Amino acid sequence: MSKTWLITGCSSGFGSEMVQQALARGDTVIATARNPAKLSHLAALGATTLALDVTASDEIIEGVIASAIKKHGHIDILVNNAGAVLEGAIEETSDEEAKTSFSVNYFGTLAVMRAVLPYMRERKSGVIAAMGSIGGWHGTVGCGVYCSAKAALVPVFEALRSEIKHLGIEVTVIEPGYFRTDLLAAGNKVVAKKVIDDLKPAMEPLREAFKNYNHNQPGNPVKGSALIIEALTGTGRCEGKKLPLRLGLGSDYVKGVEEVMERERNDLAEWRELSLSTDF
Repeated sequence: MSKTWLITGCSSGFGSEMVQQALARGDTVIATARNPAKLSHLAALGATTLALDVTASDEIIEGVIASAIKKHGHIDILVNNAGAVLEGAIEETSDEEAKTSFSVNYFGTLAVMRAVLPYMRERKSGVIAAMGSIGGWHGTVGCGVYCSAKAALVPVFEALRSEIKHLGIEVTVIEPGYFRTDLLAAGNKVVAKKVIDDLKPAMEPLREAFKNYNHNQPGNPVKGSALIIEALTGTGRCEGKKLPLRLGLGSDYVKGVEEVMERERNDLAEWRELSLSTDF
């Protein structure tokens, strides 16, 4: 059965690839971006393209969603894909830069979700996905604010998952490892303006690693998008599977999460007795 998708942040990367693959399976896709001129390649394939800045006011976002609903009748699958990496040590990152990062990566996701949910509740069906990150599992040097914004998606979507489960709406956070997209490219990555010399021993290796890793990441966005499409539609390899709260993508994701869980298990074991000693 064909689906109607709304995907944010479609000018490149996962967003663009998901649109193309959803269209290829015969689905209807509403592709959005801040600058719709960057969506011409998707419009040529049959996507409906709309301007949508996820940091805009609720009224503007609700208006865009209403326009999409008016044209297509409903939205089966929402993918909150819009986001941007913020590079900067914690002390280097200004309050304004931190708030802007959260506005794009966290609050924008919530705003679009709130605008779409009433229509899904009315139909008592739908799938809502947020694009998280492997960074949501641990704070990375130079990306602490970005990682925290991605991490914050998990508990809010876990709560949402329980709140609307009885309405037939599924919820998941997609967490890619490093994929070969333009996410780390100079034009997409936001860099904190302030540079602190004392922090260069920690930051310079990170900046060099980003430079070398850009377009050398292990993840294949075509394969990653294919898994996302199958998971959110419950087809192919994902037929019969229940959507997890966290849908991880990539070998580096699996390895990274295993390492974090092992560290947490070890810490819990070492401090277990002391932790247990604090009850009445």
